[in-house]
This record gives sequence, structure tokens and C-alpha cells, in this order.
Amino acid sequence: MIKKIAFIALLIITTSGFSQHHLTYDWEKKPKLHKLSDNEKQESSIAILKKVILEFDSEENSTEPKLYETKHTIIHVNDDLGIAQHNTVYIPMYDVKRLIDVKARTISPTGKVILLNKDNIKDVSNVEEYGDFKIFAIEGAESNSEIEVLYTVEREFDIYGSETIQANYKIKEAQFLFITGKLQSNVKAYRTLEIFEAVKIDGTKGQILTIKDIPAMVEEEYATPKANNIAVVYQCFPKGENISQNMFWRNVSNNIGRQFFPETVVSQAKDDANSILEGKTNLTTFKKAALVDIFIKSNYTIVKNNNQDLSDLNYILTNRSSSDYGILKVYAQYLTALDVEFEIVITSNRFLNKFDPEFFVPGMLRDFLIYFPSERKYIAPDRFEGRIGEAPFNILGNYGLFISSDFEHYFSKIIQEDPDYSRIRRDMNISFKNDFESVTIDQDQDYYGHWSETSRAVLSLSTEQGISDYKDYLTGSGIEDKEILSYETFNTDMNQLEYNIPFKVKTTISSEVLLEDAGDSYIFQIGLVIGTQSELYQETERINPIEMIYPNRYNYEIIVNIPDGYSVEGLESLIIDKSYLASNGKETAKFESNYKLENNKIIITIEEFYKTHEFDLNKYEEFREVINAASDFNKAAILFKVDE
Repeated sequence: MIKKIAFIALLIITTSGFSQHHLTYDWEKKPKLHKLSDNEKQESSIAILKKVILEFDSEENSTEPKLYETKHTIIHVNDDLGIAQHNTVYIPMYDVKRLIDVKARTISPTGKVILLNKDNIKDVSNVEEYGDFKIFAIEGAESNSEIEVLYTVEREFDIYGSETIQANYKIKEAQFLFITGKLQSNVKAYRTLEIFEAVKIDGTKGQILTIKDIPAMVEEEYATPKANNIAVVYQCFPKGENISQNMFWRNVSNNIGRQFFPETVVSQAKDDANSILEGKTNLTTFKKAALVDIFIKSNYTIVKNNNQDLSDLNYILTNRSSSDYGILKVYAQYLTALDVEFEIVITSNRFLNKFDPEFFVPGMLRDFLIYFPSERKYIAPDRFEGRIGEAPFNILGNYGLFISSDFEHYFSKIIQEDPDYSRIRRDMNISFKNDFESVTIDQDQDYYGHWSETSRAVLSLSTEQGISDYKDYLTGSGIEDKEILSYETFNTDMNQLEYNIPFKVKTTISSEVLLEDAGDSYIFQIGLVIGTQSELYQETERINPIEMIYPNRYNYEIIVNIPDGYSVEGLESLIIDKSYLASNGKETAKFESNYKLENNKIIITIEEFYKTHEFDLNKYEEFREVINAASDFNKAAILFKVDE
């Protein structure tokens, strides 16, 4: 019997590279409520602790480590909103081998402890397309109580991973403990000044990141909050392996290159390429690429499912149906047949992820573009509404992995070649009818860049209600009683062969709501003619860096015809000048409006521009002043008085 016990003990020692921390890690035996400051008591909820422990257990008899994940949270809830946010616990089971242990408890304001009844844990399948979960409700939570949850799972081993640390509630202390022992590993934290420190856990090497007083991530205008969360990415390699970042990237380049740079063009693609040209000669690279883009988006359907046929080139060419990944093969075939040089770009949506060229994580490789080096232009194959031009706005500013036809790669920030790509030109001529009974506004507008792309897509693809709503926007949003007397659009076809052809609209509207009687005088709400404007009047401290959807420019000329026998007062409200200076002293954003009087006309000019989509958070007040200047003009009014 003694020998048998000794053998079992020896087996335990020799089959594990180090002691498993999750077996000894525990919560406090006698919990007490944590004290909050007066400011913290104003929060609906606040995390006292948010701790993640990842441990890779290297076994002697296996090349693949075991991976254990432990999560421990203590949440202080102050009101019903906080309780509602935290009284149901979801444990994701995607890639989980087994749930090792789970426990939870509620500590009431009087110190009473209510423990989780494990019989109440339920299995739920595919919650909102996020996969399977274990789910249970927290019992006994009330205002000024604490909810504590501690669980451990064994996960399927994966070399890579990530963890979001920040949340939509404040966190007093967050910890990420990364235990890898003798295994080679890398770990990196984003958007924090704190760094990982080396530690030993029961004699095993690890690293720990501790961050205190993390603010709640909030939704803010001109921001990418999901991508801005404090987060950790990591790599851990099987025993005896150590892969450099460059080796990862080179592997991706070779795999992608072999799939999307064909050695030969299949016969069906050659026939299609001849059809695309339709006998045209002396075409530029841009026009060839534009014709390919138009042909594919007019003849192919992208299907979102896991059917393997949708990635098979011959099936796709025959059936004109593809996955968003398979369609790249079609572009590659046609472009190669037409002798067009191109590169494949892999990147990610900047509103969801910030692409890091220095640390390989597959989760960043989400979006594909086709890049034409000679033109410095892009095609987004999976964006049906887009055509060749500048990079899509949700990609703009992110880094990308650029892969050339020789399978070599480089990294580059995806920029907008033309800083004035997206702009609006608007000319208005305003007159008054029947002694100020109504206002008539003739408008001539040009929309370029992303504005034109959006306009064409809405008018071509939207519902009847969507088209009606957009017509309201184009004819003067925010003017409630307007009557549209005429409305005509030009260059509405999404298939354009020239770069940045403007979408045009000419309208005439009539309105009475813009005028208000003031005895013998009339107040004209002139600011409303530029439409509803964004504004930034938040009083709380800004959390997110400033990111606009895309750089843009507005140039307006508004001519107001002064009726005979009237003079005008209050024109000073039309003079606004706010600007944002970058660190190099250059004017990067601006709103400037002014006027002049000429032959019974008020000629108002407005120039507003944002030359980049990224602005310094430390200069938020300057940026906010520029944004609010447009809103301030929107409130401007002038007074027409009878001449004495």
C-alpha cells in the first residue's frame, strides 16, 4: 500500500512541469465589504478586483502544454442599474475542454454571505452568435453589496490569445498573471503605462501586470472605444519551440501569396477578362482595376456561410457565388489576366482592433484589401457599395500587412492619398416671398469621396424609407416644415470609371419655420440652412483619443437676397473663427464663417475642414471648439428691419 501511494505521488510529480496555481488560488475565507470613496459611491458599480490568471502547464509526456484560465472578480454594486449589470454570470465555453471549478457569493451590507448553488448553473447554446455558455444568476444582490465570482476552466491549447482588461465600469485594481514556467513566451499590454513584472509562483516563472484605478470605457463622439480598451496579447509556445514575430508574418505572407498570386490564369477567367475589356484599348491601370471591380460586384454574390465550395475557384467562376475570402481569388485571376500589378493587404477594422506590426495575433487579420502601388489606390472586395479609390473609412489609419507577388511583405499605415478626398461644396441662393411669408432656398451641391460613395449606395440599395430619409438630409435636415419644390440628382451610378466623380444634387425648397415675426421686423434663422450639426458639449473628462470617421472638408457659399426696403442687423453672429493647431504648428482643423454686403446681398462663406482623422487627446478643447463652431453657426439668426 505504501509503495502504491509513493508511485502515485511520483506520477503526479513527473507528469507536470510545475505545480498548478489554480489548485491553491482561493478567495478570502471571511469576506468583508470594501470601503468606497464618496465619488465611487456615485457609480452604479465598481470592480474592486478583476483578475485573470493564465497558466501553461508543460507536461513531461506531451509536447502540447495544458492551458488553465482562472478569473476572479469582486464587484461592488451601488444601485439597481449596477445589480442588473452584474447579477447574471456568463462563462464562455468556446474552446473549453472542461469547467474545473466555479463558485460565487454575495456579501450583503450587513455582512451576510450567500453562496452559489451549483445546481442552478445552466448550459446555454450559441448566445447571440457568441457560442456556448455556462450561465447562472447571482442571488441576494442589493444596493451596497458585493458580488464575487471565481472560476477556472481548462482551455484548448492555443499559441496565441488576448484579454480585454478595461470594462464599461471603473476598476480599482486589475491583474493579469501569466505563468509559463520554462516555456518560451511573449506578452504585451496595450494602452497602459504599467509594465509586466517578473514573479515566481510556487517556484514557477511568470509575469504579472497590475493596473489600478482604470476608468470606465464609455461611448464618446469621434472615438473608437472598443479598440481603445486596455488589453493584453500573448504567445506561448510548445516545449522546445520559439517562433519570432518575423517568422509568423513570413508564414502568413507565403500562405496568402500562394493562394492569391496565381502562376496561371484559368480559361474561364481569361474569357471573363476579355469580356471585361470589351475591345477597349490603351486603358490605364486605374481603369482596368475599376472595370474588374465593377464586373465582379455586378456579377458575383458574396455568401456568408461555411460552404467550402465558396472558396473553390472553379466553383466560384462557374456559379458566380463566393465567400468573402474566395472572391479575392477571382480578383487575382482577372487582374493577373489583365497584367495589372497589385498587392494583397491584410488588416483590421480600426473601430474594433488596432493592428500591431510588432506582435502577431491572428485576431488582427480580419479584413482584406487589394492595393495598386502605381495608383496608390485600394479595392475593398467585400464592400459591395465601394469602388476602387481610397481605403475604406473603417480601415483608414490602421497598419496593414502588404504582400507582393513574390510573397515578400512589408508593413505600412493605410493612409488617404488625397487629403481632400471627402468634401462637400454647397452653394445656396436664398430669397423671401410675399413680404416674408416664406423662404425659398435654391441649392447646388457636390459630394465627393466617402460622401459620394454613401449617397450612391443609399439611393441604389436602401429601402424606400431610407431613400426618403436621405432625400430629407440632402434638402436641408432639421427644417421641419420644408416643402420640396424641386429635387434632382446626378452621377448616381455606383459604377464610376473615373476617380472621385462627385455625386451632385440640385434642389429648391420652401419653408416658413425659418422666419419669425418681430413686430415690423422678421427674424431669419439663417443657421438652420446648413442642416443639423454635431456638437461636443460633454462636461465629463474625455476618455478616448480623438478619431473622426474620415478627413473631410466643407465649402459653402450662401447668398441671402435682402428685400427692398429692409436693412439687416445681427450679422456679427455670422463671424466665427475657430481652429486646431497640430504640434507642428499647422492648422489641421478649422471652422471659419464670414460675410460681406454687396448689392443688396449678404454673401456668407463657410470653410470647415479636418485634414486628418486623428487628433491629439491633450488638445481636446481646441478640437471641441472647432466642432462646436459649426453647431454655434447652426443657431445663428439675423434680423430684417423696415427702413425708416
